[in-house]
Amino acid sequence: MKHAGIFSFAFLASLLLSCATAAVKPPATPSLQRNIDQLLAASSTAKAIWGIVVEDDNGKVLYAHNAHTLLTPASNRKLFSAATDANCIGLTSQLTTELWIDGPDVVIRGDGDPSFGSQRHGSPGFTPFVAALEARHVTEVRDVIADVSRFDAVTIPSSWKVGNLPSGYSAPVDALAFDENTIGEDSVPNAAIWTAMRFRDALVGAGIAVSGSVRVRRERPPCAGADCAGLQSAGAAAPSGQRIAVIESPMLAQLLMSVLKNSQNLYAEMLFKRSSPSGSYDESEELERRFATTEAGVSPDEMHLVDGCGLSPDDLVTPAALVQVLRWMNAPERRGTWWMILAQPGNEGTLHNRLTNLSARLRGKTGTINGVNALSGIVAGEKGGYRYFSILVNHHIGDSGDAVRTMDEIAQEIAKF
Repeated sequence: MKHAGIFSFAFLASLLLSCATAAVKPPATPSLQRNIDQLLAASSTAKAIWGIVVEDDNGKVLYAHNAHTLLTPASNRKLFSAATDANCIGLTSQLTTELWIDGPDVVIRGDGDPSFGSQRHGSPGFTPFVAALEARHVTEVRDVIADVSRFDAVTIPSSWKVGNLPSGYSAPVDALAFDENTIGEDSVPNAAIWTAMRFRDALVGAGIAVSGSVRVRRERPPCAGADCAGLQSAGAAAPSGQRIAVIESPMLAQLLMSVLKNSQNLYAEMLFKRSSPSGSYDESEELERRFATTEAGVSPDEMHLVDGCGLSPDDLVTPAALVQVLRWMNAPERRGTWWMILAQPGNEGTLHNRLTNLSARLRGKTGTINGVNALSGIVAGEKGGYRYFSILVNHHIGDSGDAVRTMDEIAQEIAKF
């Protein structure tokens, strides 16, 4: 399954129909408790803190160990943010990156599309913008302006560890991105400046002179004119001048495949901020809490989440809360969609080399940061029904590979129904 391809709603509908007809399977055998306990006892990470819960279709708990203990989820945190994005933005929505002419200046305006300029989803980059200027016989511009007014000014969550910041997996989060805000394996220091500089280079390379500077516009200027319709309610005003080109992102469902299959942090962060009208962490977190507690049925004291991707060690969630979100995703009316978005064993993403014998039956999300591993998912029974599980381990000091092997062994036991 290649997520950069065309998103087929006919295929989605067929999945919804086939998945919705699955029958409910009777409860598990007592051996599940014994077998998981034995796997934990034999693990080299037995002295770490494990949190595990397994439930059946009816909500019956088949296994529990620290199921309601707050633990660091690593990238399992993305399950919450992806569900929030779908709820607040809409799975078929597309984000836009716009080119405006404002007097002698050109303005590239961001709407929070993390895929702009990235080959991950086949972005055309600046080519349509250059073509739009050439069509108007523009041979020289003054300033190149990056308009990032759709988001607030917080580009790095304060809870991220300083030592992570130069890495590509901790790229700065702004309303504009280009090539995922990375140079090789390192992140760029300023996403807006980086995007504007790359646009300037594209203009010069096409023979359009740039006589002025590269600068950032973060304030939200007053909006007037036909081109501004709907922009005020979307959270940011448009620049003055004339909009001459628009590049649309893939649909949100496709972008979320990069979040949950590939665990791409920048996609998770940008889309999470984009889920709120203000483009701020504070408002996005409030919308997430409201969604999780009122729609997914998560107890408010079982989650404390402070970024969008799970890189922060201050993120806390219980295994039981993660299972609640998975239940929301696997509801019959949503099942086909999320089974395409979640990671699949043996397929593209973080489960590519794991649990491959369960490729047709399991969808899930992995997580890894220092001393933390996670695996949560949904398993379809061979004769019908589903099981939901979350496995978190914190504070282990051994080989992360040992923790992953134990998790996969536990998942194999959970799938025996």
